[in-house]
Amino acid sequence: MQTNNVFSAGRFGLYMRKHLVDNYRIYGMSVIVLTVLLLIMLLLNLSDNFRVQPAISRLIPLYIIGMFLTGLIFTSLSFSELANKPQGIDYLLFPASQLEKYLSTLVVTTIGFLLLYHIAFYLAYLGIDAIVARYTGQHMENDLRDAFSNGQLLYFYYIWFFAQAVMLLGAINFQKYSFIKTVFLFMIFILSLYFLNTLFSYIFFGNRMVRWNAHFPFVGINVMLGEHPSEYVPRTDKFLMLPASMRDGLLFFGKYLVTPMLWTLGYMRLRDREM
Repeated sequence: MQTNNVFSAGRFGLYMRKHLVDNYRIYGMSVIVLTVLLLIMLLLNLSDNFRVQPAISRLIPLYIIGMFLTGLIFTSLSFSELANKPQGIDYLLFPASQLEKYLSTLVVTTIGFLLLYHIAFYLAYLGIDAIVARYTGQHMENDLRDAFSNGQLLYFYYIWFFAQAVMLLGAINFQKYSFIKTVFLFMIFILSLYFLNTLFSYIFFGNRMVRWNAHFPFVGINVMLGEHPSEYVPRTDKFLMLPASMRDGLLFFGKYLVTPMLWTLGYMRLRDREM
C-alpha cells in the first residue's frame, strides 16, 4: 500500500472492514446498552409513581435529547488513540492515507451512529409499547411518525450534523476531555459572537435600541420609532430584519456549507498532526 496516495476506494473499504471487525462487539454492546437506557427513560417518562399511564405522545423530546447527547459523546471519543503514545504511533503508521482514516471516522460517527441509534430507539419503542399495551390495553401514539412525515425534524438534523462536526473537530484537537473542552470553547465562541453583535448594534442604532439584548445575531434588531415618545405619543417598536435575499443566503450557508467546512477543517488538522 502506498500511504501517500490521497484516496483509494479499495483501500478505504479494507480499512472500514478492519475497523468494523475490530469493533463489532463494542458496537453491538452499545446498541444493547443504549436500548436499555432508552427503555428506562421512556418508562419513567410514561409513569406516575411507577404506574404506567395510558398511551400518550412523548417520544419526540426523548428522541432528540438522546440523539444529541449520545451522538456528541460518541463523536468526542474519536481519535482517542492519539492520546496514548503506542496506540497513536500504530494509528499514524497504519498503511492508509490521512483522508481514508478521517473518512472512516466520519462515516462511523455520522451514518454509523445514526443507524445504531435508530435501531436502539426502535427496539426501546417496541419494548415500551408492549408494556403500555399490557397494562393499559392501548398502544402508544407514535408522534415521531407524524413528525417525520411532516418534515418537522429536518432542522434538528441540520443542527445535529453541525454539532457533530464541531465535536469531531474538538476530538482532533483535544484527545483528553474533548467533550467538556469542546462544549466550553463553543459556548465561549457563541457568547463572544453575541456580544460582538451587541457592540455593532449599539454602534449603528445607539439609543434607539429597546434593550441591550433586543436583537438576534444575523436576523434582526428591535428598535424604537419616533423622536420623543411620551404619554401623548406612545413609543412604537419595530423589529428590523435583514432583507429576505440575505436571510435566505445565510440560511443556505448555515444548512449546507458550514458543516462540510468544519469537516474539511477537521481533516486539515488531522493531516497537520500526522505530518
